[in-house]
Amino acid sequence: MATIPVKYYRGGTSKALFLHEKDIPSPGPARDRTLQRIMGSPDPMQIDGMGGTHIVTSKIAIIRPSTRPDVDVDYTFAQISVKDDQIGYGGNCGNISSAVGPFAITEKLVKEFRPGVSPEKGLTAQLVRFYVTGTQKVMEEHVPIDAAGNVVTAGDFSIEGCPGTGAPILIDCKDTIGGACNRGALPTGNVIDTTTVAGKGIECTICDAANIVVFARASDMGINGDEEPGVLDKDTGLLDRIRELRGRAAQNVGLCSSWETIDQVSFLPMVALVSRATSSQCHVQSRLFLDNKCHTAMAGTGSVCHAACSRIKGTIVNQLLKPGAEAENVLNIQHPCGFMPAAVKVQPQADSVVPGFETLSFIRTARRIFKGELDVPEDIKGVYTEGMTADKPQTNGIHTNGGSSTANTAGEGATAAIATFASSFTADLLTPNVVQKLKELLLDYIGVGCAATVSADSTPAFLSQLKKTATGQTGLSTIYGLGSSFAPSTAALYNAAFAHSLDFDDTYMPGALHPGVTVISAVLSQTHIQELKTEDFLTALAVGYETVCRLSKAIGMGGYARGFHNTSTTGIFGAAAAIGRLRGLNQSTIENAFGLALSRASGSMQYLENGSWNKRLHPGFAASDALLCIDLAEAGVVGAAKPIEGKYGLLKSYAKGAKPALLDLQSLGKKWEFLETAIKPFPACRMTHGQIEMAATLRQRARGRKVKTLAVGLTKQCVPIVGVRQENKIHPQTVVDAQFSSYYQTALAYLHGDTLGWSAYDHIEDSTVRELSDKITVEADDALSGLGSWVRVEYEDGSVDQDTCLYPKGEKQAPIMWGDIKKKYMSLSEPVYGEAKATKIMNLVDEIDSLDVAHLMHLLSSRK
Repeated sequence: MATIPVKYYRGGTSKALFLHEKDIPSPGPARDRTLQRIMGSPDPMQIDGMGGTHIVTSKIAIIRPSTRPDVDVDYTFAQISVKDDQIGYGGNCGNISSAVGPFAITEKLVKEFRPGVSPEKGLTAQLVRFYVTGTQKVMEEHVPIDAAGNVVTAGDFSIEGCPGTGAPILIDCKDTIGGACNRGALPTGNVIDTTTVAGKGIECTICDAANIVVFARASDMGINGDEEPGVLDKDTGLLDRIRELRGRAAQNVGLCSSWETIDQVSFLPMVALVSRATSSQCHVQSRLFLDNKCHTAMAGTGSVCHAACSRIKGTIVNQLLKPGAEAENVLNIQHPCGFMPAAVKVQPQADSVVPGFETLSFIRTARRIFKGELDVPEDIKGVYTEGMTADKPQTNGIHTNGGSSTANTAGEGATAAIATFASSFTADLLTPNVVQKLKELLLDYIGVGCAATVSADSTPAFLSQLKKTATGQTGLSTIYGLGSSFAPSTAALYNAAFAHSLDFDDTYMPGALHPGVTVISAVLSQTHIQELKTEDFLTALAVGYETVCRLSKAIGMGGYARGFHNTSTTGIFGAAAAIGRLRGLNQSTIENAFGLALSRASGSMQYLENGSWNKRLHPGFAASDALLCIDLAEAGVVGAAKPIEGKYGLLKSYAKGAKPALLDLQSLGKKWEFLETAIKPFPACRMTHGQIEMAATLRQRARGRKVKTLAVGLTKQCVPIVGVRQENKIHPQTVVDAQFSSYYQTALAYLHGDTLGWSAYDHIEDSTVRELSDKITVEADDALSGLGSWVRVEYEDGSVDQDTCLYPKGEKQAPIMWGDIKKKYMSLSEPVYGEAKATKIMNLVDEIDSLDVAHLMHLLSSRK
């Protein structure tokens, strides 16, 4: 029986399981499934797990020693949905944060003793600093200890919403401003925003401090503001309005692309319905909603955000304060169980409505309830064990006492399952969030691809060969701006090559590839099919994307370890699945096409040696060859059996240490992996994007100081691709060299910011960029995962500054808004199509539910 060591803590008015990160799988589906299962979700009763049936008792804290200077531990907060198949990692829980310090001290994870301060006389406190991965901010906690250094839990301090008393823990949040959106306390830039809820204009304030909260007047939302949570939770009309307000606020700040999809994207923002206090002790009254459910008391981070918002003139909270409240250094918030104080002291800023925060803190109590081991349920033992053994040594937290897994971890039946999915999936199963995502991805693909036809350095050579290839060729397929008389295989080849030439096309990081470039190119080559219906077009795209993402996730970085480019090796299968669905082929024919595709799957990483253009052609070869394989299969040619899971199949031949369990075949058509596909803000390898963001931020904080050295931390999987210390990485010779260089991208962003776009490659010969690149070192950091990275700069005056980015812009934790996607598209497409035609194309895609595919292809076929 496999077991997981756990500690169970109450923090404030919430409870959570505390886990060492080494004892659970790395971020990804195996971790998600493990956490959900041990909590008993999704199930309203959570009867077969540790959850307590309520949002405040369905929480997990994941802790690891930190590699950051002057930080003790990194803390990931996981909010496990009770009823739904959702996990939120993108925020924090202030109540659970109060137990992080006690856990770190008890587990001996604190690097050094730092004296703290206690709000209660006679108590000694130890300062613990921890980094919150969900907000990418550092918090400080002052934990009571005894003479031997042990955590003290007994005391006389009481908090509303929790019976009894305990020792007070002071949590300092003054450095958490802007953690959710990285745009300061007011992420929209407005003190008041007006949004539509149930057809009515509602004034609100969106504030980002400790967590992001949207504040509205209780009266505007149809309540008094003093109702009990149980009453509010039964008001379905109110909950619908809460959901819409939350969704529209999230869309406004870029946490989701469409407000209707908020439940599939994030637990944040929280919603606070504010009214005037009815208690003489309090300054304002609030009912706080998390995941559309009213909090029984007040969230710790929620109290901090209330306090911060109360000191910004003109906000909803500020307007409803009791007279004289701003003169005090505390905000007492009236909530269903009583009140909660939050300390706040500000310093006015001459150039901003948002003050500087000298103090922003709250007090909680916490205690460990038990420590022990959780049995890993048999139904997930295979997923858990494979997730552990694939990413870390066998000794890292797996405790086995015999037994065998019942899970299918070998990918058995994968070919048949995916072919069945491709042949039988119907448009009526497409959910609104899937359609919205396809709209975003299609528009981005068009912009990136058409721009390359006039700006990529490889384009003249491609066009020269295209002219020769197309001579005497007949067909009805379109290539961006070049006409609609090409053979489908030619259109697929060149559209994909152009769409990948700028390295600006979408990415799916769990599979470390670009999924859209093969799938969309293959589908667009088939749009000459008579009477092509919109629903068939969308279904083909969804099937193709999902196939690529599932296969690439199972391969992961193991493909690169074997020297293969996942974009093309898995892309050919996604393209074949999409074409098969578009043509209405049966399972057997698609299986045969997959069998043939295995022999055409290719794409070597050797292009990194000299920054060659092979990479740009890889998805073109895949899309074009997918058409050939489909045509052959339709003609009756027999392909290899089990091309995905077989002895010499994709998973075994094209990857080192593939994880077949991550195919999650049973959820095909129910759970959509491709929704994690990211839109890229920079035309560079996705593995460098975090460094670009951080270097630009550090540049703004430099204040004239001269750089002595720069250090970059990457995952060990990313270093061989973008961080190897070799001449064409440090001093790129070609655009591809520069796109795959952490040295170049970090130096360029530090010197020039992150808004250069394609002109970033005008600086390849820039001596200042080269000089700064020489000062950069890159190292592998085992504490990082996925796209996580950090940049540390040491200045000549001896000072040091550092920033960390776990999720670059565009990932689901930091999504790019639909409005920003349209801006990116217009900036890329206007030089090709002109403003009028580019706008027509955008408007067509915007109405994707009724898209006239033939008209879209007609517009794409010719330039302005």
